[in-house]
Amino acid sequence: MISERLGYEPVTPSDLDAFQSLVEDEHVRRYLMDGNVFPRDWTAERILDSQALFEQRGVGLWLVHHKTTGELVGFCGFLVLSSVHPDPQLVYAMLERFTAQGYATEMGRTAIAQARTQPGFEEIIGSVDEVNAASLRVLEKLGFVRTATQQGAFGDVVVLRRTVSR
Repeated sequence: MISERLGYEPVTPSDLDAFQSLVEDEHVRRYLMDGNVFPRDWTAERILDSQALFEQRGVGLWLVHHKTTGELVGFCGFLVLSSVHPDPQLVYAMLERFTAQGYATEMGRTAIAQARTQPGFEEIIGSVDEVNAASLRVLEKLGFVRTATQQGAFGDVVVLRRTVSR
């Protein structure tokens, strides 16, 4: 998959080092990992989860690279976070040097477009720590509306939904 400035490849076991570097990145783990550093085994399991989700639902996690430079920007796609919702939810994360340039919106839009090609995605779930105002703005810009609030590691987690028109 490609978008205006980015290229996307499904994460595979051969991407463990790159994916682990993202999972360990301080900016990425600030919210998405609740500040935790997870071992390589945990990351390898998430890759297998993603591959299974691709087989079951046609979506999963993509590593995202800048089309011009080839630099690793981050990852995006869908992941099941059963503590929030049983359906796959939209996730995205990027290295801090790529923030505030519209990349999160571009990644989210591309992942949603891919989900629209698959059955069972009439509605897409997203969640974000309420204190993560930038990510909340991205989801709202993508058409998500707030539907619930749950307790999370940093206080409230806002659960959002987006109806997908075909």
